[in-house]
Amino acid sequence: MKIDNPYVYRVFSKVEFESFKKKKIFSGNELDLNSGFIHLSKKEQLKETLSKYFKNDKDLVIAEFKTKNLTDYLKWEVSRNNKVFPHFYNNLEFTWLNKIYKKADI
Repeated sequence: MKIDNPYVYRVFSKVEFESFKKKKIFSGNELDLNSGFIHLSKKEQLKETLSKYFKNDKDLVIAEFKTKNLTDYLKWEVSRNNKVFPHFYNNLEFTWLNKIYKKADI
């Protein structure tokens, strides 16, 4: 399945993001590793993702990636609420980061 979205988003804890920035690579957190892919969202899915999984977290970094940089390992799959979500089956590289947002920006 191919979806025409120019950007996808990853919600990082501050600690995860600082590690990503330092190591220049992100292999996923425990949920990602157990799932076998890195969980991403489309922009219109971010509010629900934040509300459902990060409701009480304040120090979050939302990273925007261009889908054209992820195409080889990016799959669009039906997930939560029968909606299609972007899943990334590889490591994210820091150089692919397009822009960052805070939770309050979303």
